Amino acid sequence: MENFQANQEPSFSEEVKPMPLIDKISGIFLAPAEVYENLVKSKPKTIDWLFPVVVMIVVVIVSTLLKFGNESIRDSLISFQEQRFEQLVEEGKMTEEQAEIARERLSSFTGAQRIFSVVGALIGIPIVFLIVSLVYFLLGRLFFKGDVDFMSVFSIYSLSSLIGTVGVIVATLLSFLTGSFFASASPAIFMEPSSSKLYQLATKFEVFSIWQYVVFAIGLAKAFNKGYLSAFVLVFGVWLIWVVMSLFISFLG
Repeated sequence: MENFQANQEPSFSEEVKPMPLIDKISGIFLAPAEVYENLVKSKPKTIDWLFPVVVMIVVVIVSTLLKFGNESIRDSLISFQEQRFEQLVEEGKMTEEQAEIARERLSSFTGAQRIFSVVGALIGIPIVFLIVSLVYFLLGRLFFKGDVDFMSVFSIYSLSSLIGTVGVIVATLLSFLTGSFFASASPAIFMEPSSSKLYQLATKFEVFSIWQYVVFAIGLAKAFNKGYLSAFVLVFGVWLIWVVMSLFISFLG
């Protein structure tokens, strides 16, 4: 499979007409290699990363407001938090009195969570996009040695996130179908939400996230002019490290 190359010789000196944005959007789902080959040869435009970032922010905010606005979905979150308090009491990390106070504050806390989620989307999504792109940009320059600039990698990742955005929409629909705040297109949908490592691991194998990283790997292969196998090893190698670390470091999850 290593011999199956990205089949391109990037030459920024030749004039290549940028693909229209609407074609890039549909192409990310249907023909990502063509989209990324055009992106690399014509150089990325601001709209290539700005549009996906804005769409992701808007979809996440709308999803959050819709789920918090549904009583059964909101109750599933409260129930999960109550179970978490009970677990902390059993582990001796919280007293029964502290747990009772926390339960009493849950109804008002969900309102605060709604605000934090919206603010988190506005600030957190761009930061995550930048950090992920920077990690792969540096690793790509280290291992692939290509003359690729950061904005190319950032645009490649941003465009691939359109798939992740569809995943957010699907997860929202699943939440309304199941009544669970934590529903997603992953094996975790068949499990009871919990803080167990098995459940957390199951949530990481979300269909649209994996699809997004496959497409992202194709984009890196095109940008660095490397075989797809090399790009897949890099992308999913880092992803697996993140999955393992997130099981033990909560804020990475």
